[in-house]
Amino acid sequence: MNLRIGFTLLALCALPAFAGDSASSAKDAFPRSAKDFLHPSPKDAFAPSAKDAFAPPAKDAFAPSAKSAKSAKDILLPPPPQSRWVLGAGLSLRNIGEIDFDTGVTNLTIPMLYQAGNIPVPGIGPAAGFVNRQYANGFVRPDARTPGTNRTNDFGYNSGAQVQGGSTLTLNAAGGERTDVMRTTSSAATSWSEDREWELAPYLKLSRLTELGNGWSAGPAFHFTFANIDGGRGGLNTILGREQRDTYDVSATDTYNAAPVILPAGAYVGAPNVPGAPLLPAEPTSRVLTDTLRSTDVAVWNDSISESLDVDLWGLSIGAEAAYQANNKFYATVGAGFSLNVADWEGKRS
Repeated sequence: MNLRIGFTLLALCALPAFAGDSASSAKDAFPRSAKDFLHPSPKDAFAPSAKDAFAPPAKDAFAPSAKSAKSAKDILLPPPPQSRWVLGAGLSLRNIGEIDFDTGVTNLTIPMLYQAGNIPVPGIGPAAGFVNRQYANGFVRPDARTPGTNRTNDFGYNSGAQVQGGSTLTLNAAGGERTDVMRTTSSAATSWSEDREWELAPYLKLSRLTELGNGWSAGPAFHFTFANIDGGRGGLNTILGREQRDTYDVSATDTYNAAPVILPAGAYVGAPNVPGAPLLPAEPTSRVLTDTLRSTDVAVWNDSISESLDVDLWGLSIGAEAAYQANNKFYATVGAGFSLNVADWEGKRS
């Protein structure tokens, strides 16, 4: 009997019913089992419950939706990526390179301070001509016979030592002055440079990083920096003027040659138009001027230029940044992008 029941259950599972309600199914072809002869159980004697009296809900009447057909794996979607804002601050090194300056020539005119001059030795007149000549140690004045003979009786000297060879008389005078001026000027442009220097510049960073997994995150980043760089130089020189004035005391030595006349050996004071008195040429045979440096004055002109440059350098960078963090201990970032530098500068020259 056990084998028969098993076969019947297998047949019910394997054979579908193709006929309508009025047709006899394959089940009816089998003889009834012993179960069919048993009396109903006490459970079957109870009336159906109120729950069984209600019609099935409308929800059960609908076919299952496509959403219900998804597997459990499809329903458990991963959470969306997490993003965060990151604000950072620090110091950066900025350098704008070497600053070169070309300092042009100052537009100034160097004045002339000194003038050259010559003051003749007073009292002795020119070297040629018939004039009264007054020396420190004698005199020579033309008289009535001078125009025809070029000689005069009106002369004198203080010492016989002024007579050499009996006929040559020397007379001396001083008080003249000569001023010599030497002037040089030059001008040339100059240049200087401010060496390459590194400046510490504060910077701010703002980035929005999105988690990519495995410790990586990435997103846009903005950087802002500011640096002040300046340089200056004083004492620059583009023009130079120099004037030197030398002042000399000038003395004169006039020589008279009375030959063949023999002059008195001692001091002598003559008078005009004296008959038989010695005659002397009314103008010197030669004149020698002697210069003795009294003083030197020097004037120097030059410009003194100061130049300076003050630069405020602003930097703004826009790009992308990637960050890697491992075990909350190691954190590193790398980024790339475009940088805009704006320089606000002021140059001064005085």
